[in-house]
This record gives sequence, C-alpha cells and structure tokens, in this order.
Amino acid sequence: MKTVFKKWIQVLMAVSLSAMLLWGCGGHPASDDQDTDDAFTWPAALHFAATGSSGEAKMVSWASVMQNGLDGPIIRVVNEAAWTNTYQDMKANQMVLSQIDKSTLKDSIEALNEYASADGGPWMAGMVWVDSLASTGFMVRGNSTIFKPEDIKPGTRIAIWNDKSATLSPFLSLLAWAGVSEQDIVWVNTGSYDACPRAVVEGRADIAMAAPVAPSVMEASAAPSGIRYISLKPADNPQGAAAFLQNSPLYDFGPITAGPDSAIGTWTISSYKYLGANMDTDPELIYNLVKWLDENYDLYKDSYTSNTNMTLQDVLLTLQTTFMPVHPGLVKYLKEKGIWNADYEKRNETNIALFQKYVDGYKEAMTLATAQNIDIKPNNLAWIEFWENYKKDKGIPLIRMHLSLSQNAAIVLPSGYIDPA
Repeated sequence: MKTVFKKWIQVLMAVSLSAMLLWGCGGHPASDDQDTDDAFTWPAALHFAATGSSGEAKMVSWASVMQNGLDGPIIRVVNEAAWTNTYQDMKANQMVLSQIDKSTLKDSIEALNEYASADGGPWMAGMVWVDSLASTGFMVRGNSTIFKPEDIKPGTRIAIWNDKSATLSPFLSLLAWAGVSEQDIVWVNTGSYDACPRAVVEGRADIAMAAPVAPSVMEASAAPSGIRYISLKPADNPQGAAAFLQNSPLYDFGPITAGPDSAIGTWTISSYKYLGANMDTDPELIYNLVKWLDENYDLYKDSYTSNTNMTLQDVLLTLQTTFMPVHPGLVKYLKEKGIWNADYEKRNETNIALFQKYVDGYKEAMTLATAQNIDIKPNNLAWIEFWENYKKDKGIPLIRMHLSLSQNAAIVLPSGYIDPA
C-alpha cells in the first residue's frame, strides 16, 4: 500500500506541475547543472501535446525540469482529449512536440476511420526522441476469474470510452485471441478513458484497457478488490497471439515493468512510444531539444517511472524497425555524435518516401472526391470507399514495422474498400 500511495502522490505532483505550466508560469533561473546550447535562442513559449492524464503527467515530469533549467521559454503541456486532436494539431503546426503512439500514427497516415477527415489524415511526422517503453493491457479486478484471454466468455462486460473503430481495435484483437465474437460481448461505454478502470473496480464491467501507470489504474489498485492484468504471453498460446497480431500488426508483447505491484511481470502489450514533431519544424529547435534530452537525462530520469527508457540507446533501438521518418534535428544530432550512417540514411529515405506518398495522395484524393461532390467526412461511406479504392489503385503500400535496419518490411498493398455490411 505504501508503494501505491507513493506512486500516486508522484502522479498528482506531476499533474499539479502541468496545471502550473498550462497557466503560463515562467521558468526558474537556469541551473548550472543543465547542459544547454548558449548560442541558441529559445522561443518565448513551447507547446507540447500530451494525450490523456497519464501522458500529461509523463510529459510534465521532464518538461518541468527542462523549463526550470532554461533561461527563456515557457513550456506549456497541453492535454489533448484524443489522438485525433493531437495529430490534427501537429499537422497544423500548432504544437512543437507531441507524444506519438505508433498504432494511432499508422491509422492517421493511412487515414483510417475517424482520421479520414478534411483536416486530419496523413502528415509528415518526424521522430524526435523516445517517450517511453509503454505497456498497456487489459485490467481486471483482483478477484476476477479471467486470467488469460481464453477465460473470456460470452456475456463478459468490457468497458470502453467510445465506440470508434480505432478504440475498439485492440479489444477486437483480444477477442480474436480468445475466440469470442464481438456480438457476444456486453460493451459498457463509460464516456472517458479514466472512467474505465473505475467501472471495473465498481463491478460495472469485467475488463478495461489502460496503461498500468495511468493515475486511474493506480487509484483502482488501492480498491479492496485490487487489480490484475490479463496475461498475454505468446508462448502460452502462439495461435492466439498470432490471431491478435493479425488484427493489430504493430503491437508487441512483453512484461509490465512499471505500475502497481500486482501488475509487475505480467505479459501484456508493450511497445515504444515516440516524441515527434512535424518535419517542417525548425531543425535547430529540434536539435537543441534532442541535445537537452540526451545530456540532461540524469536530471529527469527518476521523475517518472518510464523516463528510464528515454535514453539515446532506446532511440537507436527504435530506429532499427520504425516506419516513422527521423526529424532533421535528430539526424543532425546523431551525425554530430558519429552515429548516423548510410544504413540509417537509406531507411530514412524509404520512410520519408512512403509518408510523402500518403500526404500527396490524400490531397489529390480529396480534390478528386470534392469534384464529384463527395463530402470529406469520416462518417461518409462514399468518401471512405473513394479513399480506400484510391490507395489500391495507386498501389500505396500499407504501413508496417521493418524487420531490422537492413531488412525492410514486406510490401503489403491495400485491398480496397470492403463493405462493412
């Protein structure tokens, strides 16, 4: 209980700091302990986008340290309500930096579901740094009879925060592992991400999807029933894991390393999240952000549990397989460190070219569709059909993770529009 209380207090402190930043408090005098580029003039304000309460607390944990040590910029961490909002703001250059989830980024670049809007869709995202080695998964009460996906039966109640396709996707992957139909599940729409864990501990739902480090999970873990996570260890059921990945190809599995004690060690969804910027963002600004993150790691690594994965080595690991282009500011820093080589350059050119195909193609498709009086709206099936068939006709490959730095992902072409009926 002491451990849970301590972690919960740390999260509250981080969110409180976020509120101070959002209210526009200026930074403290620069610390002599922090390494900064004296020749670089920082902007008066930097806006960073975080998604959800746990994302906000995570970003504030290091952004507050950065603001305290830089003589100049006010850093405002903006809590975005959903990934669609985050990427729209990034596409419009409303934010300097944002957290990036590779699964939702893929949906954004491919303009799937709710991302297929006039102001959404593909954008030239560039990797800046690593945000975290993130774990998320499916939480149950401590006294639940559900220990693995195969324990899910018809009538199981699953908490969701909305019924959009992107939200439902990981749940459908879980059900594919379990061998249970979507129609056999009782869906409990709580209206918000943080309300889902509460619905589980209150007995209104059996399963919720949430990050183990989320404040709502830390709170739920202190309930009398406690909480656990459903085990998603591929070795226990390789066919089930394969069914899961068939629906969610960008996910990986690994043990939980941060969160309530009852969750530690349980295998669940695990993957790196990134920090990203629009490729148009000033390379010198991004270079100096990267430089600060690398050289001041020791000052912020202990301010949030998952900050320990914000190292240069973690960045290099992600570059082995990511489909995301690397921002020119990070490229400059890696060149300066003597790390950037021909293999990185070749992979980056491949990733940039694919993103550019989507950006250019989406613009053309919207122009052609508008000429045919087709409204560019995610809920307009005529537009979705047009866009999906456009991608097929133009042969724009689907986005996939690469196998290694020297081995690109297999080219998988889109199949065109599939009638949901």
